[in-house]
Amino acid sequence: MNNTILYVIVSLISVILLVIFVQYLYVLVTRWKNRKIKQNIGESTRIRLIHQLREAIEYLADNKIGAIITIENNDNLDMLRTDGVIIDANISSSLIISIFNKSSPLHDGAIIIRGSKIHYASTYYKITKKSIDNKYGARHRAAMGISEISDATTLVVSEESGGVSLTKNSVLVPIKRDQLQQELVNIFKNY
Repeated sequence: MNNTILYVIVSLISVILLVIFVQYLYVLVTRWKNRKIKQNIGESTRIRLIHQLREAIEYLADNKIGAIITIENNDNLDMLRTDGVIIDANISSSLIISIFNKSSPLHDGAIIIRGSKIHYASTYYKITKKSIDNKYGARHRAAMGISEISDATTLVVSEESGGVSLTKNSVLVPIKRDQLQQELVNIFKNY
């Protein structure tokens, strides 16, 4: 009986470790693959993206509409998210505002920006296992979660305070309104 229980426990631990290993192996392979095929966007497109995102984020913050906006870098997020709807639409502030409107069926979850398009809407991430300040909610915890397993940058608008935060490389940083434009320029500098 004891050998059977031990066998079951060892088997479960082995399966869990295998799943974790495969997930991280996938991230490494896609990072390597995407470095070869990533195309840079033109300067005029970059300026338009920054303007559209800034306009949307400012509107969402002013109206205390919660949002998670993730910008893919080298890591493909397809296997690091759940659910979601493929949008594959050009980025515009009005589309972003419409997606996060509380009466929209897509308002929960995150949008993922891939290249110059909104690729996914209403997608979800595993939340961080780290302890973070109680003033941050589920959106911030999800943004931290994706930043721990990818090189993506995520902007979060708090529904409670209207504050804007940025997560990258497992770090959560509040952004002041007058810093938003420069942060977006920094994000898209090498994009």
